[in-house]
Amino acid sequence: MSGEGVDLLVDCGADFRQQALHFGIGRLDAVLLTHAHSDHIAGIDEIRLYNWKQGAAIPFFGTAPTFDSLRRRFDYIFEPMQAGGGVPQLDMREIDREAFEVCGLRVTPLLVMHGKLPVTGFRLGDFAYITDASFIPPETLDQLAGVRYLILNALRYKPHPTHLSISEATEIALRIGAERTYFTHINHDLDHDDANSGLPPGVELAWDGMRFDIHPEAW
Repeated sequence: MSGEGVDLLVDCGADFRQQALHFGIGRLDAVLLTHAHSDHIAGIDEIRLYNWKQGAAIPFFGTAPTFDSLRRRFDYIFEPMQAGGGVPQLDMREIDREAFEVCGLRVTPLLVMHGKLPVTGFRLGDFAYITDASFIPPETLDQLAGVRYLILNALRYKPHPTHLSISEATEIALRIGAERTYFTHINHDLDHDDANSGLPPGVELAWDGMRFDIHPEAW
């Protein structure tokens, strides 16, 4: 996400390097972590280049359980044995359920459930991002009131224990009533055109490399 000169990354998956090269991501001001599953954090080693280029640690925002997992799985970052080629420099900033500020932007954490695992979504002004959710608590739905742009996971047609299905995500999207809702974290069971043809107006599947503008007042 980029707005008013601020470049934010939500999660850092295994293909982050390829995405950064392909889309020319030349700077990172901060990283927002939803949770610590591998498909959301496995690209963290690539942060080293941004450390070198920007001459500073990159702020990472995440919950205590997310950071605990990072420290276990990337122990070489936090307890380096030798200098070598360097390790990622992460400025770890723990969050809970209270709103916080990133580069002048107000960010509201959103609690959702990924099966039994609490996961963090994020709201920035009129934009909200929720991935890996199978249930959105009522209080979180209340926090999404007035959102104009919503990113929401919708894995497949069949129900799934840890992800929303297309029908479940559509129901939630209609309840929230965003101007535009884009489904993400979709799998190979969905044909893009066929799935889109069955969705209500204002709701559609996202795609790799998708870009869209958010009105400045949203920030």
